[in-house]
Amino acid sequence: MPLDDIRDARLEKLKTLRKAGIDPYPAKSWRTHLISAVLADFDTFAADRRTFVLAGRVMAKREHGGSTFINIRDGSGSIQAYFKQDTLGDHDYKFFLETTDIGDFVEVSGTLFRTKKEEPTLEVEKYRILTKTLLPLPEKWHGLQDVEERFRKRYLDLLLNEEVRERFRTRAKVVKELRNFLDENGFLEVSTPTLQPLYGGASARPFKTHLNALDIDLFMRIAPELYLKRLLVGGLDNVYEFTTNFRNEGMDRDHNPEFFALEFYAAYKDLDWCMKFTEEMFQRVVSAAIGGTLVTYEDKNVQFGNNFDRLKFADLLKEYTGIDYDHATEDELAAKAKALGLQIDKTVTKAGLGDEIFKKAIRPKLVNPTFVTDWPVELLPLAKKTENPDYVGAFQFFAGGMELIKAFSELNDPIDQHERFSAQESNRAKGDEEAQRMDNDYVEALEYGMPPAAGWGLGLDRFIMLLTNTHSIREVILFPLMKPRDN
Repeated sequence: MPLDDIRDARLEKLKTLRKAGIDPYPAKSWRTHLISAVLADFDTFAADRRTFVLAGRVMAKREHGGSTFINIRDGSGSIQAYFKQDTLGDHDYKFFLETTDIGDFVEVSGTLFRTKKEEPTLEVEKYRILTKTLLPLPEKWHGLQDVEERFRKRYLDLLLNEEVRERFRTRAKVVKELRNFLDENGFLEVSTPTLQPLYGGASARPFKTHLNALDIDLFMRIAPELYLKRLLVGGLDNVYEFTTNFRNEGMDRDHNPEFFALEFYAAYKDLDWCMKFTEEMFQRVVSAAIGGTLVTYEDKNVQFGNNFDRLKFADLLKEYTGIDYDHATEDELAAKAKALGLQIDKTVTKAGLGDEIFKKAIRPKLVNPTFVTDWPVELLPLAKKTENPDYVGAFQFFAGGMELIKAFSELNDPIDQHERFSAQESNRAKGDEEAQRMDNDYVEALEYGMPPAAGWGLGLDRFIMLLTNTHSIREVILFPLMKPRDN
């Protein structure tokens, strides 16, 4: 039947309900128990012959002469309900059949019993419509040719796909456990501005908007870092924020313009402490989320139960590509990048070339949890230099071939920070649209003094991808950005 005809038929049922004096969208349900609670102690409840009131969406409907079985589901589980003509009476039973469709929300009250096939069932004594639906549920959602429709209509994807619902339950567990871990370790959760007069804290292109009330341009944050470090200046020694960031960049399997992240900053801590803290955190969070420390991702085993590997950027580059980064010229790196099939913009620096080569040739091979330390100074203008001034005290953390974390010993020298921002502005003048901006207010804050600190940022969407063996970031974001359909 065409969809418009189905909708018209359901509209007629809606009119029938209202004509009978029934509100098809009541404000209140008299539900007494979640379905999961009933199932958890079903035989005890059934023996008591108590009356239960359950509610949920009709997911299946099977007629057998004078009796009908339906399956209803709430957010906790599913149960069978048994409608018997002799119990309900001819009129009410017929009215139920004529006006109730799969997809409707109903409230049913009655007693519990098991069928001959031992199926937990509620024998309905009374029922009530809670929501009359006008559109039918897709019958074969997984068979749709346009898989993007799952993301466009995520509510249907969730409704019909238990795996998807479980994925977002796992996401919630991860966020809860991360928050608990940080709280237990003396961190304070804070919130910083999403709309910022000057974007910073990462190398990325921002989204720009205009505030009419003050007649000023503002930017959606690309990162909360500079505001969180201002809090260290203000005497809040350990802070963290779950944040949604916005970057006007390309979209692919692990990039979405709007993404979820966690950042923390710990005063008087260094990079070695940060790596140990990360190991402890991830071992606990992974175990809580999936029930163990061994993660399977794309047919690869990722073990979080052991100490994580620690390797250096330049050493990996030499091992996997033969490049001696310290002595290689920019032209040699550009030639290597071209040989790897990379399309490199002319504004990319030597450090940028090394980073792109690393992403292509090395990152996919970092399956087990790995800290990669000592990155070229040009790549991280907010990190403190090591004893070798060409490198900064930073690590990027990889697992399953994905980058999950950037962390570093925070630069708190205002003179050095000003010089690094100036270098970034020079790169911007040469055409680098992702170069960081000169933030004089932040430099001034550093002049008042920021304690030595470790800073840390996790891409939560990618972390969830890893833990749920999911291969696209759109699968772990409830409502990912989608290109509008052509009308």
